[in-house]
Amino acid sequence: MIENTQIAMYENESPVERPAYTRKDVLVKCPHCKALLYVRALENNARVCLECGHHFQLSAFERINSLLDAGSFVETEAHLYSGDPLNFSNQSWTYPEKLHEAQARTGLAEAIITGTGSIAGYALVIAVMDFHFIGGSMGLVVGEKITRAIELAREQLIPLLIVSASGGARMQEGIFSLMQMAKTTIALQRLGAARVPFISLLTHPTTGGVAASFAMLGDVILAEPGALIGFAGPRVIEQFSYKKLPEGTDTSEFMLEHGMLDAIVPRSSLRATLIQLLSIHSLQNTLQFSPPLHPLRWIGTAEKSPVSESVWDRVRIARHLQRPHTADYIRLLCTSFFELRGDRRYGDDPAIIGGVATFLGRTVMFIGQQKGHNTQQNQAHNFGMPHPEGYRKVQRLMRYAEKFRLPVICLIDTPGAFPGLEAEQRGQAQAIAESLMLMASLSVPTVAVIIGEGGSGGALALGFADRVLMLENSIYTVASPEAAAAILWRDNKYAPQAASALRITAPDLLELGVIDGIIPEPLDGAHLDHLITSRLVAERLYQVLTELSAVPVPALLEQRYTKFRQLDQKL
Repeated sequence: MIENTQIAMYENESPVERPAYTRKDVLVKCPHCKALLYVRALENNARVCLECGHHFQLSAFERINSLLDAGSFVETEAHLYSGDPLNFSNQSWTYPEKLHEAQARTGLAEAIITGTGSIAGYALVIAVMDFHFIGGSMGLVVGEKITRAIELAREQLIPLLIVSASGGARMQEGIFSLMQMAKTTIALQRLGAARVPFISLLTHPTTGGVAASFAMLGDVILAEPGALIGFAGPRVIEQFSYKKLPEGTDTSEFMLEHGMLDAIVPRSSLRATLIQLLSIHSLQNTLQFSPPLHPLRWIGTAEKSPVSESVWDRVRIARHLQRPHTADYIRLLCTSFFELRGDRRYGDDPAIIGGVATFLGRTVMFIGQQKGHNTQQNQAHNFGMPHPEGYRKVQRLMRYAEKFRLPVICLIDTPGAFPGLEAEQRGQAQAIAESLMLMASLSVPTVAVIIGEGGSGGALALGFADRVLMLENSIYTVASPEAAAAILWRDNKYAPQAASALRITAPDLLELGVIDGIIPEPLDGAHLDHLITSRLVAERLYQVLTELSAVPVPALLEQRYTKFRQLDQKL
């Protein structure tokens, strides 16, 4: 690596305006749909095919221009460019010759541009890789510039955005290139300890050592549609395994399905998505909640159901298809919500919905089990029954909340964890146990609201909270009434008797000391008025979170321990 102030080839020009390379052709063919496109029209559409939506590669400066506020970018570390640490050459060229050719062709000193800027006024540090420069490969200078960008974000306590476009390690720098994976990772560890958000944007392609280090370590990981993302890549895998891979392997869509990404964002929506994320995180240090917009009375003692004295009636209402579910509450309660997807291990379980949200003027983490309002929706969300990857997604989101000191709100609505062979193979019991252990130790306030069914350990995995509340017609039970009847009476037709015997209603559980409060529902049930129900939930959440936010962390942890340690002593 060489530091050279004489390499400022464009020192009299604005760096954001210099082109990465010239395009003389009038027409260009889309590599995906083969349509012939006018270059000018393609440029005006952010280099996205007007026929099929294929995202052409952007240069680093095109990317910066498309994302940052005009005139806000200030380049950093422009004086760094690569040396030749291995004296590398092959039969036809030397490494310095290859570097010189890339510099002349692209107008860049290296395969990455770093600097500071703003998006809609939100300050950030940005690092953008350029695949046109030796395949965006990472050597000493790329690794150093990324590390310095990370350190700058940590020093200034402003968010970091890294846009990756790379084939991986730079072979011409050998082991020095490999070590950049470790260097950038340890810098990110320090950034995380400082609670500074890191957004990673993966573009085509992001593979090799870049994918296996900083690119996949974002607090939020976004990708453009159709991008090649992975470690080895399909071609290498096929050459090694002698097997043809399924179509679409190692694409953005493949990675989202397998839990590795939070979202695929088309280029036209990317800036707006970043504004949303930066806005949500700008509120994270707010200490108090804003007053609720619609103050409503909260009933804090057990009262008779306005529907019926029958426990089985309450079971039916708790399971009503039209009761508001997690997605409904998020829509009605939050002014902004960004869904975080995937467990970063195996998949994205649709039975769990979660993400960062703005609730009553403060950033919180919402996590909930999701059912549907009809059979098709229920099937899509597996009837609210999470797999192990669902609970591991919950754990990931809770760690995110702890990192950025966000209160956690859990909405519980499940018959139980999914009882299937594949769930056992992937460690269902362990996933639930790990969720309980994590919730026991979280250093941020946690509130759980049972909004429908709270079934077994599948519910408790989200219910180990500082405050546990129940909607008036919800239920919370060790097993479903049908399962209990089958076990105790050997016939599930005795489910109504089992429901009464198990004392699973909100009034019963408040009397037993298992929950901390009841949230009333509109007359005849929450399914008849989602808006009023959401306002009642908002009122009680406001009260509880305001109370919990004033408790020091050591006292919060001690209260949580005491709450569950002494539960049986309340009987």
